[in-house]
Amino acid sequence: MGKHNIVKVDMASGSRSYNRFELQTSQSLHMALQLYDEVNFLLIMDHYDDITIFDLDSEPLAVSYYQVKTSNHTVTIDSVIKNEWISKLYEQLKRPNDWIVREIGLITNMPISVKFDVPTEKGKTIHRSDDLTAPKTEFSSLYQTVQDKIKADISAKCNIPVENIDISKFAHLHTTLTIERHRDLVEHEMTNFLYDKYPEIKIDTVKAIYRSVVEILTRQQSNERIPANASFEDVKKYKGFSKGEFKRIIDRAILFSIPEIEDVLKYIGIGMRDKESMPVGWAYSRIISDSGKRGNESFSALFRNTIEKIRIKPYKGIGSPWEYAHEIEQEVIKNDPMLCVPYTDDYISVLVICLMINISRAQISLSKDSNQ
Repeated sequence: MGKHNIVKVDMASGSRSYNRFELQTSQSLHMALQLYDEVNFLLIMDHYDDITIFDLDSEPLAVSYYQVKTSNHTVTIDSVIKNEWISKLYEQLKRPNDWIVREIGLITNMPISVKFDVPTEKGKTIHRSDDLTAPKTEFSSLYQTVQDKIKADISAKCNIPVENIDISKFAHLHTTLTIERHRDLVEHEMTNFLYDKYPEIKIDTVKAIYRSVVEILTRQQSNERIPANASFEDVKKYKGFSKGEFKRIIDRAILFSIPEIEDVLKYIGIGMRDKESMPVGWAYSRIISDSGKRGNESFSALFRNTIEKIRIKPYKGIGSPWEYAHEIEQEVIKNDPMLCVPYTDDYISVLVICLMINISRAQISLSKDSNQ
């Protein structure tokens, strides 16, 4: 993959302004949630454009470019043209590219007001006004006189004959996010997304996933160490966020969460009133306590060790889950006897059951980096 210069973005209109910068991060997450089930996407933050989306995270074929503009008031199409928002986006079609350009979008938090004149059969003119409030409005669907005005501006600004101007790939996206509440709104959206996929997920796990994703997006967006003409692989490394990374964050958070005691007992096959539930309950209570302590290196090491043993020897339905848990417990003890001194056999076995439940619920495929 070759090197590509970035198109100069409109810094004067607030590309780095606080409101726009933060909303841009939330909008990126909003779009990632929309694409998650459909595309193995790669998001690039604030490099080729405000938001760039590739159709694949490795050797992509198609790309879409987006600029995010914020305002406290409705924006007019005349101000959009005057501020050169569209003509600057058109630059994306002028440069050499290894990728097929799928869409070029202007994202605003407020509707765009479009005013135009419609001639009548009697030779009169009717003044019309329309607000672009739909989630997406293709430029090719705008009234012809509005399209002509946009093309004329691009022609003048980009020095291209008007008959050669193609706006079929352009669209306006009216985001549901607001300047004041964009973080709350996208967190709520992610909560619904995760509960739909994982009905048993805990709210603290949801919040942990949200915090991790926002932290990564913010870091990648603000990373300025990468030059404008960097290779695609470097851009991907320092400015990117992929579906694969998103899924790893989700899997890890679910894997490291602790299921409810009722679910643990049910998975083992013990009733709440059975006498066998007592040692399981005591072990479970201690796991809950240990997992909530920051900097508990002993517990973290035991957790990683246990995950690794499950990865090497996954449960295949032979024997009961409780019997399998005891087998893994013995493997863990054999691997590092000193690490296991503070923990009872039941403690480790219950920890195995917790991990088995999480792996089963989220259909997690363990890899060598699952416990990193």
